[in-house]
Amino acid sequence: MNTTWQDTCGTLLALSLVAGLALGSAPTQAQPRTDLAQPYASPGGKVELSAPRNLPEAADPVNQRVLAQTADGLVLVVTVDGATITLDSATPARVPRRVARSERATDGPTVKATGYAGGQIVATTVLPDTLYNASEGDGLVRTERRQIALVLVADRPLDSVTVEAPATGARATLNVSAAYARYCDADRNSPWCPKARD
Repeated sequence: MNTTWQDTCGTLLALSLVAGLALGSAPTQAQPRTDLAQPYASPGGKVELSAPRNLPEAADPVNQRVLAQTADGLVLVVTVDGATITLDSATPARVPRRVARSERATDGPTVKATGYAGGQIVATTVLPDTLYNASEGDGLVRTERRQIALVLVADRPLDSVTVEAPATGARATLNVSAAYARYCDADRNSPWCPKARD
Protein backbone atom coordinates (compact mmCIF):
# COMPACT_ATOMS: atom_id res chain seq x y z
CA MET A 1 0.00 0.00 0.00
CA ASN A 2 1.39 3.35 -1.01
CA THR A 3 1.16 6.17 1.54
CA THR A 4 1.89 9.75 0.78
CA TRP A 5 3.34 12.43 3.00
CA GLN A 6 -0.13 13.99 3.27
CA ASP A 7 -1.63 10.68 4.43
CA THR A 8 1.00 10.30 7.15
CA CYS A 9 0.45 13.86 8.38
CA GLY A 10 -3.31 13.36 8.41
CA THR A 11 -3.00 10.16 10.44
CA LEU A 12 -0.67 11.81 12.97
CA LEU A 13 -3.03 14.78 13.28
CA ALA A 14 -6.02 12.52 13.88
CA LEU A 15 -4.12 10.51 16.53
CA SER A 16 -3.04 13.68 18.32
CA LEU A 17 -6.63 14.94 18.34
CA VAL A 18 -7.90 11.66 19.80
CA ALA A 19 -5.17 11.68 22.46
CA GLY A 20 -5.96 15.30 23.30
CA LEU A 21 -9.64 14.53 23.68
CA ALA A 22 -8.90 11.54 25.88
CA LEU A 23 -6.62 13.56 28.12
CA GLY A 24 -9.09 16.47 28.21
CA SER A 25 -11.91 14.20 29.33
CA ALA A 26 -9.88 12.40 32.01
CA PRO A 27 -11.16 13.15 35.52
CA THR A 28 -9.01 15.48 37.53
CA GLN A 29 -8.69 15.42 41.29
CA ALA A 30 -9.52 18.52 43.28
CA GLN A 31 -6.47 20.23 44.62
CA PRO A 32 -6.55 21.21 48.29
CA ARG A 33 -6.74 24.96 48.84
CA THR A 34 -3.74 26.42 50.55
CA ASP A 35 -5.00 30.00 50.80
CA LEU A 36 -7.46 29.30 53.63
CA ALA A 37 -6.44 30.41 57.11
CA GLN A 38 -5.77 27.45 59.34
CA PRO A 39 -6.64 27.58 63.04
CA TYR A 40 -3.68 27.95 65.33
CA ALA A 41 -2.99 28.29 69.04
CA SER A 42 -0.59 30.46 70.97
CA PRO A 43 2.62 28.81 72.21
CA GLY A 44 1.80 26.10 74.74
CA GLY A 45 -1.82 25.80 73.61
CA LYS A 46 -3.57 23.49 71.22
CA VAL A 47 -6.43 23.71 68.75
CA GLU A 48 -9.39 21.37 68.90
CA LEU A 49 -12.07 21.42 66.23
CA SER A 50 -15.47 20.45 67.57
CA ALA A 51 -18.02 18.63 65.49
CA PRO A 52 -20.90 20.68 64.06
CA ARG A 53 -24.00 20.68 66.27
CA ASN A 54 -27.54 21.82 65.78
CA LEU A 55 -28.53 25.16 67.24
CA PRO A 56 -31.83 25.12 69.20
CA GLU A 57 -34.54 27.00 67.33
CA ALA A 58 -35.08 29.41 70.23
CA ALA A 59 -31.38 30.31 70.29
CA ASP A 60 -31.13 30.99 66.55
CA PRO A 61 -30.70 34.78 66.10
CA VAL A 62 -32.64 34.70 62.83
CA ASN A 63 -35.58 33.00 64.54
CA GLN A 64 -35.40 35.49 67.41
CA ARG A 65 -35.59 38.43 65.02
CA VAL A 66 -38.50 36.94 63.06
CA LEU A 67 -40.41 36.21 66.26
CA ALA A 68 -39.89 39.80 67.46
CA GLN A 69 -41.20 41.28 64.20
CA THR A 70 -44.12 38.92 63.62
CA ALA A 71 -47.13 37.59 65.49
CA ASP A 72 -49.56 34.70 65.14
CA GLY A 73 -52.45 35.66 62.93
CA LEU A 74 -54.79 34.93 60.07
CA VAL A 75 -54.45 36.06 56.45
CA LEU A 76 -57.78 36.50 54.67
CA VAL A 77 -58.42 37.07 50.99
CA VAL A 78 -61.93 38.27 50.18
CA THR A 79 -63.73 39.39 47.07
CA VAL A 80 -65.94 42.44 47.43
CA ASP A 81 -68.47 42.73 44.63
CA GLY A 82 -70.80 45.67 45.20
CA ALA A 83 -72.62 44.87 48.45
CA THR A 84 -71.49 41.20 48.48
CA ILE A 85 -68.40 39.84 50.23
CA THR A 86 -67.16 36.28 49.72
CA LEU A 87 -64.26 34.48 51.37
CA ASP A 88 -61.58 33.27 48.95
CA SER A 89 -59.09 31.91 51.49
CA ALA A 90 -58.16 31.99 55.17
CA THR A 91 -54.66 30.92 56.21
CA PRO A 92 -53.10 30.89 59.70
CA ALA A 93 -49.58 32.33 59.56
CA ARG A 94 -46.93 34.36 61.31
CA VAL A 95 -47.74 37.87 60.11
CA PRO A 96 -45.71 41.11 60.21
CA ARG A 97 -46.87 43.25 63.11
CA ARG A 98 -46.62 46.45 61.07
CA VAL A 99 -48.96 45.06 58.38
CA ALA A 100 -51.62 44.10 60.92
CA ARG A 101 -51.99 47.46 62.63
CA SER A 102 -55.60 48.17 63.57
CA GLU A 103 -55.46 51.93 63.00
CA ARG A 104 -54.16 53.38 59.76
CA ALA A 105 -54.14 56.85 58.30
CA THR A 106 -56.23 56.45 55.15
CA ASP A 107 -57.44 59.09 52.72
CA GLY A 108 -60.55 57.64 51.17
CA PRO A 109 -62.64 54.48 51.42
CA THR A 110 -61.54 51.72 53.77
CA VAL A 111 -62.18 48.07 54.50
CA LYS A 112 -62.42 46.92 58.10
CA ALA A 113 -62.09 43.37 59.41
CA THR A 114 -62.94 42.27 62.94
CA GLY A 115 -62.02 38.79 64.19
CA TYR A 116 -64.03 36.96 66.85
CA ALA A 117 -63.30 33.96 69.07
CA GLY A 118 -66.02 32.69 71.37
CA GLY A 119 -68.07 35.81 70.72
CA GLN A 120 -65.26 38.15 71.84
CA ILE A 121 -63.40 40.60 69.62
CA VAL A 122 -59.82 39.38 69.29
CA ALA A 123 -58.43 41.45 66.42
CA THR A 124 -59.27 44.39 64.18
CA THR A 125 -57.58 45.78 61.11
CA VAL A 126 -58.38 48.65 58.73
CA LEU A 127 -56.86 49.21 55.31
CA PRO A 128 -57.61 51.20 52.15
CA ASP A 129 -60.38 49.92 49.89
CA THR A 130 -59.13 49.43 46.33
CA LEU A 131 -62.39 50.84 45.02
CA TYR A 132 -60.70 53.19 42.55
CA ASN A 133 -58.04 52.16 40.07
CA ALA A 134 -56.02 54.29 37.67
CA SER A 135 -56.78 53.39 34.08
CA GLU A 136 -54.69 54.69 31.19
CA GLY A 137 -56.77 57.12 29.18
CA ASP A 138 -59.71 57.00 31.58
CA GLY A 139 -58.17 58.29 34.81
CA LEU A 140 -59.65 56.95 38.04
CA VAL A 141 -62.14 54.15 37.43
CA ARG A 142 -64.53 52.88 40.09
CA THR A 143 -64.26 49.11 40.48
CA GLU A 144 -67.22 47.42 42.11
CA ARG A 145 -65.54 43.98 42.11
CA ARG A 146 -62.14 43.84 43.80
CA GLN A 147 -60.06 41.32 45.73
CA ILE A 148 -58.61 42.41 49.08
CA ALA A 149 -56.09 40.74 51.40
CA LEU A 150 -56.54 41.34 55.13
CA VAL A 151 -54.16 40.45 57.96
CA LEU A 152 -55.37 39.93 61.52
CA VAL A 153 -53.15 39.36 64.57
CA ALA A 154 -54.77 36.66 66.70
CA ASP A 155 -53.25 34.68 69.55
CA ARG A 156 -56.04 32.10 69.35
CA PRO A 157 -58.13 30.47 66.61
CA LEU A 158 -60.84 32.73 65.23
CA ASP A 159 -64.40 31.52 64.75
CA SER A 160 -65.54 34.28 62.41
CA VAL A 161 -64.47 37.54 60.83
CA THR A 162 -66.77 40.44 60.00
CA VAL A 163 -65.66 42.40 56.93
CA GLU A 164 -67.09 45.82 56.11
CA ALA A 165 -66.62 47.91 52.97
CA PRO A 166 -68.84 50.99 53.56
CA ALA A 167 -68.08 52.55 50.17
CA THR A 168 -70.33 49.98 48.47
CA GLY A 169 -72.46 49.08 51.49
CA ALA A 170 -70.86 45.65 51.78
CA ARG A 171 -70.84 43.75 55.06
CA ALA A 172 -70.53 40.05 55.82
CA THR A 173 -69.65 37.75 58.69
CA LEU A 174 -67.45 34.92 57.43
CA ASN A 175 -66.93 31.56 59.14
CA VAL A 176 -63.15 30.97 59.24
CA SER A 177 -62.99 28.06 61.71
CA ALA A 178 -62.13 25.62 58.89
CA ALA A 179 -58.81 27.43 58.44
CA TYR A 180 -57.53 25.64 61.55
CA ALA A 181 -58.74 22.18 60.55
CA ARG A 182 -55.26 20.86 59.75
CA TYR A 183 -54.14 21.65 63.30
CA CYS A 184 -57.03 19.60 64.67
CA ASP A 185 -56.29 16.77 62.25
CA ALA A 186 -52.68 16.65 63.47
CA ASP A 187 -53.41 17.11 67.18
CA ARG A 188 -56.81 17.51 68.81
CA ASN A 189 -55.15 19.13 71.81
CA SER A 190 -53.31 21.75 69.77
CA PRO A 191 -53.94 25.30 71.02
CA TRP A 192 -54.74 26.17 67.39
CA CYS A 193 -57.53 23.64 67.27
CA PRO A 194 -60.73 25.56 68.12
CA LYS A 195 -62.24 22.50 69.82
CA ALA A 196 -59.33 22.39 72.27
CA ARG A 197 -60.70 25.58 73.86
CA ASP A 198 -64.32 24.40 74.18
